[in-house]
Amino acid sequence: METAESNAEPAPASKMRGRLGFALRLILGLGLLAFLLSRVDRAALFDQMARVRVGYFLAATMLYMGSQMVGAVRWRYLARMLALYGSVFEFIVYFFVGVFTNLFVPGLVGGDAARSLYLGRRKGHIGRAAASVAADRLTGLMALFWFAATCAATFGRTILPRAMMIPLILVGAAALVFYVAMPLVLRAIEIMPARFSHLSATLAPYLGQPVALLPAIGISLILHSSQVVCQYLLALSLGLSIPFWFFLICVPTTNFFAAMPITLSGLGVREGLYIYLFSLVGVPKTEAVALGLLWFTIVIISGLCGAAAFMVAKTAPEDGLERELLEQTIAAERQ
Repeated sequence: METAESNAEPAPASKMRGRLGFALRLILGLGLLAFLLSRVDRAALFDQMARVRVGYFLAATMLYMGSQMVGAVRWRYLARMLALYGSVFEFIVYFFVGVFTNLFVPGLVGGDAARSLYLGRRKGHIGRAAASVAADRLTGLMALFWFAATCAATFGRTILPRAMMIPLILVGAAALVFYVAMPLVLRAIEIMPARFSHLSATLAPYLGQPVALLPAIGISLILHSSQVVCQYLLALSLGLSIPFWFFLICVPTTNFFAAMPITLSGLGVREGLYIYLFSLVGVPKTEAVALGLLWFTIVIISGLCGAAAFMVAKTAPEDGLERELLEQTIAAERQ
């Protein structure tokens, strides 16, 4: 007979794998960054970083932090589709808990798990909370793939090499096909063995109604556009004169490839891509690396601000109306 202790045995192994994965991604990212730094004039790089115009940097930081809050609004919209209700402030807090967790857990999975755990415990249903987080991640990725493919096809046809253009266009097209075929995916899940029936019921509001996801995808496009503006502001902070339209090529393309969980928050990968892409318009390696490092700094600042979210985050259900709603939801699921 299995005991609670035997069920808990995989947990240490899982934690060890997570720590090992984090260490490997950090080491690889630092290794890539060290290699890139060995190829640039480090004295010029430090001088460039020291002369950053603080006003532009702060503007980029505030815009990025604001975009994170908008991302929490997107998640709230998707959670409401599963009858998981809460205030905007509550979702912002849990969103930043995930952002902070991502600093110390490999890839994006750790932060998503933290968001699912906090929201699920708060609302009494971790399964639906996890589904809302997965939908939040999915809509963000689909928007990124469409945004990157569209920008590349519009502005990068004569600039980007085929080795970059083809993956961008193909993945963007595949994301569009998946979006259109969502109802078919749901039907495939429904005919699976009975143990998957709860999964189809949970995902039905998303897969069965692709049109209902359009507001979330629209918010995602706004978020990706704001990142383009952030990068442009960082370029201004470094005194670089790069046309704004080129950021519509460079930023989505870089985010597309940096989304692969190879290194910690794309460290090293982003800077390497910047060196190549910005060289296409004559930007020196030093300035390209400085731009990537400034962006990584903003990501770290945003993540560290999430530490405050842990101080105010709640996981126990509230009394009153929310508890009543929770009881009604659980009762409806048992029927």
